[in-house]
Amino acid sequence: MSRQELLEYLLKEIEKCGFKIVDVVFFPVPAAVNVDNKIMIFNSNEASPFEVAHELIHILNKDNHRGDYFDATNPQEVRANHEAVLLLWEIFEANGGSYEYFNVFVNTTDAPFELAESIIKNEYLEMHEAITEIFEDEIKVSINKQEMDDYIVDYISYFDVIESVNIYQFLDRYHLSHSFYNMAEIEFQHLLGTV
Repeated sequence: MSRQELLEYLLKEIEKCGFKIVDVVFFPVPAAVNVDNKIMIFNSNEASPFEVAHELIHILNKDNHRGDYFDATNPQEVRANHEAVLLLWEIFEANGGSYEYFNVFVNTTDAPFELAESIIKNEYLEMHEAITEIFEDEIKVSINKQEMDDYIVDYISYFDVIESVNIYQFLDRYHLSHSFYNMAEIEFQHLLGTV
């Protein structure tokens, strides 16, 4: 999705909320919304997707007493910045974007780099950790001594002569967590008669 397509999408979302959108090229700020009067004024020459998404978040949260434009000490502004990044990231991913293309995300949305990086990196890392934890928990629940023996016998059958065994390579080959290192080591010793 291009920058212009993203802006058009966000403006349509604002219209769906029942807001009138007025483009004022000489407006002193890129975008501002009045939730009580259901109007958004923006400068089409200056407004970025991030700034329009920021205003959309104010609309969705019904923020009507915000203070100064992008006041970093106001909780509503901080929340709008945070949620705007998440909204834009969701749209980016839905259109084929991923963490590997983070710079494209920032360039397309004009989201502040450090803010976006901290939010997306945290979200990405939390999701990755959760998936890893779930995956490892499933393995821990389903593997037992007999299954480990079966994996080891299969692994050993690929070698004519075994001089040494790299247990980490074995675990990786069978997509087992490295937390099974001790169990695998004991089973290798038992099956190879080196105990």
